[in-house]
Amino acid sequence: MADQPERIRIFRDDPRAPELLIVERGGRAWVVVWPGLGARLRSIHHISLEPSGKTVELEHPNEAVYYTMSGGAEAWDGSFDRRMDLPSGAMAHVGPDTRYGFTAGSEGAEIIGGPCPSDDRLYAHLEYKRPVGPEPENPGGRLAARGVRVFYRNQPTAIVPMIAKDARLIVWAGVGAYTANMNYVDMQAGERNKDHVHVESEDTIYILDGMGSIEDLTNGTRLEFEAGDVVHVPVGVWHAVSGDRDDHVESVGGPCPADWNMLAAAGLMPHGPLGIKEHQDG
Repeated sequence: MADQPERIRIFRDDPRAPELLIVERGGRAWVVVWPGLGARLRSIHHISLEPSGKTVELEHPNEAVYYTMSGGAEAWDGSFDRRMDLPSGAMAHVGPDTRYGFTAGSEGAEIIGGPCPSDDRLYAHLEYKRPVGPEPENPGGRLAARGVRVFYRNQPTAIVPMIAKDARLIVWAGVGAYTANMNYVDMQAGERNKDHVHVESEDTIYILDGMGSIEDLTNGTRLEFEAGDVVHVPVGVWHAVSGDRDDHVESVGGPCPADWNMLAAAGLMPHGPLGIKEHQDG
């Protein structure tokens, strides 16, 4: 059940969390960040597949995004009858109303991600209190294309030093992902990003390796995290992430939906979601 959703919270990727009924054979899946914890704009599930394990066919009204933490899988796109490799370090963006799923390779696969915003149908078998709030809108009225697309963390299309020296935009608005974004960041010890806020987005950060802290500047608190934790920042909370524990902070995640203000401040897509500069009188 959600409590104090206006504050930053640290969740743990715990295999004992409520299970999702999305694995057909050879594995299991569970919730990590979901509406039962107060999140609405991004969901993160952990799909743990044994060798040749397979999910059921999935489909959502909104976008989804996934990251392969280890092993490898094949992403199948039932809407266009195609299959794509999803090795360790790869991300899959899924457009709305796309039939898709994953089949693990010979080493199995550990995959994290989910639809953004969340898809309540995935939790129909669970009892939870749904967060209250208006239904999120597509930024700028844009809709991502149907289908599955694969991206790689070592092939970013933009770097954002205001986050960290090694902050890579992988699945973001610049590649046509509007509600389901995923960045890769390797913050080094001693780095701290600028104080910032997402006025229409939830910021969710899955810690892959290392440890650090996040300052909740709105509430005057500091929370520590380590590998296997997930940092969830609600809409409108000022915050800053720090590598202040003598270790790096390797993570994936970011704001959902796309934060056009942040992109503009970084010099990316400065004219907003429609790509058209607003008319200024005079």
